[in-house]
Amino acid sequence: MITVIQLIETLLYVYLFFSVGYLVLFAVASLFAVKKDLLATDRCHRFLVLIPSYKEDKVIGDTVQAALSQLYPQEYFRVMVISDQMNESTNDHLRSMGAEVLEIHYEESSKALALQSAIRSCQSDAPSDYVVILDADNIIASDYLEQVNRYTQQTQCKVLQTHRTAKNLNTSTAILDAAIEEMNNSIFRLGHVQLGFSSALIGSGMVMDYIWFAENIFHTHSAGEDKELEELLLRQHIHIHYADSIRVLDEKVQQKEAMGRQRKRWIATQFFLAGLMWKRVPQAILKGNGDYLLKAFQSIIPPRSILMALLFMLAILTTFIPFLSCEKWWVLLIALLAGMYIAIPTSMRNKQLYQALKEVPYFVCSMVVNLFRSKGASKKFIHTSHG
Repeated sequence: MITVIQLIETLLYVYLFFSVGYLVLFAVASLFAVKKDLLATDRCHRFLVLIPSYKEDKVIGDTVQAALSQLYPQEYFRVMVISDQMNESTNDHLRSMGAEVLEIHYEESSKALALQSAIRSCQSDAPSDYVVILDADNIIASDYLEQVNRYTQQTQCKVLQTHRTAKNLNTSTAILDAAIEEMNNSIFRLGHVQLGFSSALIGSGMVMDYIWFAENIFHTHSAGEDKELEELLLRQHIHIHYADSIRVLDEKVQQKEAMGRQRKRWIATQFFLAGLMWKRVPQAILKGNGDYLLKAFQSIIPPRSILMALLFMLAILTTFIPFLSCEKWWVLLIALLAGMYIAIPTSMRNKQLYQALKEVPYFVCSMVVNLFRSKGASKKFIHTSHG
């Protein structure tokens, strides 16, 4: 009996050791990133800015205003709002501002359907060079497209993820959400590209080759369309770049309940992605697709909050079991906490963040509960309201 328990503990430790090691490795790598200088260019790519908007009458005006107020030559970009269940007065106002508005009506809404509708509506138009995807609550600086143009001209990349960061820090939940987002940026984007791997996509602030996007968006069907696009890109050996200096302001959730609902969809999407990718792991091995293999492993790493809770529980439990060693669990927990800490930008390590940490127990508990309530959530559209 003791031998069986020890074997289970060893196997569990190996799995969690590599999970923590993955996070710590890329968190450390992000510390050594060097800012890329974007050289001026006289050439202009053509951009199609798509903004899916589901019942976002309150915030869409500011987003569209920022998108239209680019210093970039107006003849080289267009802004299209995909309006799903917004008021007609809102749609008319957006048109008066200069945006194109595509009204859609589906029984079951989703971002994937919205983006597919936009591409269908553009099929008779001259193709743009790149599609820029923003959320309805995003705000971009007036030089955003100019910076993106410089980056894409300089690198000739097909896909670019720009740096999404918080535009509001008005509640403890928003501060915690912002810190988690920056951890993700450090580990899964900056750290990855620093070591030569692809950045993770994040749903908005994404720039994609128009022709590739127009062909592949119709292969997405879940509520995690960005992860499906990421899987398609990696399978096709297309590197995903990350521009840390090109920023998109994103509204962070302000209520604990909203964060819980949002994470429920994220957990379901991760399960969906793991099932999708591991079927193709043998093929990725044969083709030497390291990017794909790395993403497949990432898909089976527990969310950090669950990982933290699990390590703490195991450290406490093994402390009181004589024939098991607790030291290695405490070391692993400390390593995880250290990795998470260094992944947070120094500008955010302040009194407000430390006060927001009181939300962590609730957040961890909601994540654990969502593990058992996430079935089907990857197929169902879960709207996060903005204000």
